[in-house]
Parts: sequence; structure tokens; C-alpha cells
Amino acid sequence: MTPSDAKKIADLLRTEMLRTSAYRIDERPHDIGAPLSGFHHWAEGRACLGAFLVRPAQGEALWMLVIDWKSAQNYYIVLFAESRSGPIAELHETKGEGAELTLHWIYSPTKRDGRNEARRLYFADSFHSTEVVISVPSSDRDTGDFLQELFSLATSRLKSDELAEEPPPIRETFPEGRLKEKLHIARERNAELVRKAKARANAQHGILTCACCSFDFAKRYGKLGEGFIEAHHTVPVSELHPDGDETRLEDIALVCANCHRMLHRRRPWLGIDELAKLLDDA
Repeated sequence: MTPSDAKKIADLLRTEMLRTSAYRIDERPHDIGAPLSGFHHWAEGRACLGAFLVRPAQGEALWMLVIDWKSAQNYYIVLFAESRSGPIAELHETKGEGAELTLHWIYSPTKRDGRNEARRLYFADSFHSTEVVISVPSSDRDTGDFLQELFSLATSRLKSDELAEEPPPIRETFPEGRLKEKLHIARERNAELVRKAKARANAQHGILTCACCSFDFAKRYGKLGEGFIEAHHTVPVSELHPDGDETRLEDIALVCANCHRMLHRRRPWLGIDELAKLLDDA
């Protein structure tokens, strides 16, 4: 990102330092814009607009560097563990709808133990995608959400690398339309709604199959797959009321895990018919 956009992020973090919040932020003494030194060899000598140690009320702290990571006047937000043992994620700028400033990163593990696909699935379970997009707040009142997303990213990345037995918390904030997307996900996880949708499908068809690809978990996995399928809310995010609307069973589609991921893979989210057509054309 440009130095001016990067400075906005650094200034947001400095503003958050001055008020009570869920985070304690300490800035490392450093001449703004000067080369960073004595931090980590990968960051050594790169122009830096701010190096912040951010400590949540609970859990491990993170270093957040606003830094010219590739020494090309293209600033990144780089996350380090408190120990500075190495970078966790290097987020670069993308422009969203309406020229909204967003940060982008892709989880792409490269370990040589044959388990990288399991790591990608593990990460996607907590972060909803391996493609990370985080909005930069336009005002300091949203800085807390911004920090929460960065911490969620760091936790998901570290636990995914380890394939930790205890999974990370599910991501609770979203890069665009936060309230509406959060509402959308919450509805898809409504246990009673999912139970009713499954019961209706069983009563009508006697089986549970994916609305996009017709996959049948029971047929493929036998007893283990009986009764298993995921629920997808078909009403577009843009049409959801932030205060909540009554959800009809007609708004829920039963889909397999793979198709569910694909429906949520891009913004705006794909419709059931769109994904089914992609499968037919493949």
C-alpha cells in the first residue's frame, strides 16, 4: 500500500493506544519512516512507519509492523509473535468495492510432511476461507474489530500449521457488511433451523442430498454419514436486515461441505443455481 495509506493504519493504532479498550498497545521507540533495526533479520533495514506490540485482555500478544516489507515503497502489515521468532502473516493492500482499503493474504502452507491439504481445510474451518480479506477501518471506532480480525488470523494460522487438537475460535467479524455477514453465518449455524430443514427434506424425499451436486453422505459413508449435511442461507447478504428477520425454511438450502465452501468463496456469494450451473459446465 502507499505510504499515505500505511500511515493511516499506523495512526489508527496510535489512537487506540490513547484510550481504554480490549487491547493494550505499546509502540516500539523508532523514528517513523526510518529503517527498522534490532527487531528481526527479515525486517532489518526496511522503512517502518510503526512497530506496535498489541496485547489483548487474554492470550498472547502480537507485533504489528507497518513496514515496507519488500523495500519497494509498497507497505505491508506484518504480524509477528511477541518473541519475534518470525512473521506470521504479511498482508498487502487490495481495493474493495468503492475503493475501500482492504488487506489481503492467502494461507498456503508448504511443510514437507504431506499434510498441507489438511492444514488448509483446518484454517478454512475457522476463518471461513484460506483467502484472507480484512477491511481497514475508516474511523477509529472500528479499530477494535480490525484488531480482532488480525488476532483471529494469527491464531488460525499458528494452530493450522500445528494441526492443533484444540481448534481456534470461529472468526466472528467479516471484511465487508460485517453485521449482515455475521447474521448470515449465525443463521446457518442455528441448530433448530437446521434440524427442521433436514426433517422437511427427509419427509419430502427420504434422503439428504446436496442441492448443488446431489452428493449423499449416507450413500458415500454409510452409517457414519447418515443425517449429515450442511445448511446454507440463500437470501443474499445485501437483503438481510441488520436487526434480524424471521428466517423461513424456504430460505435454507441443504448442501455438502465442498459446495458450501464454494458458495462462500467469493463476494457477492454465489447462488445455488449459479454453483449448480458451474458444476454442469465443468
